[in-house]
Amino acid sequence: MVLEFFSIPGALLNEIDKYACQQREREARNTYWIRCPNCGKQVVKRELIKKGCYVCNWQGTEDKIKPANQETRDRPNPYKTNCPRCGARVITDQLQENGCYLCGWKAPKD
Repeated sequence: MVLEFFSIPGALLNEIDKYACQQREREARNTYWIRCPNCGKQVVKRELIKKGCYVCNWQGTEDKIKPANQETRDRPNPYKTNCPRCGARVITDQLQENGCYLCGWKAPKD
């Protein structure tokens, strides 16, 4: 059996890009939900300010949220990372301490 590779047409890529831009604009206008500056999880803004993030326990003031939220969109998620060996999505701290739960890869000791 011969496998054929198909390329994605440019029009489809443009539509995907346009949809992603619209989603980012909607997110920016929304005042109820906000992304946690530390882990990037979308949480209720009021709860993030009062109690902190329920995923990573980040706590900060409203003044710290806005500048950090702009940076979070531009950088990868610091809370989770991909395993270098198998590519599984794992918690960064757990990967460094215990290794990957799927393949057993451990970070080299310095």
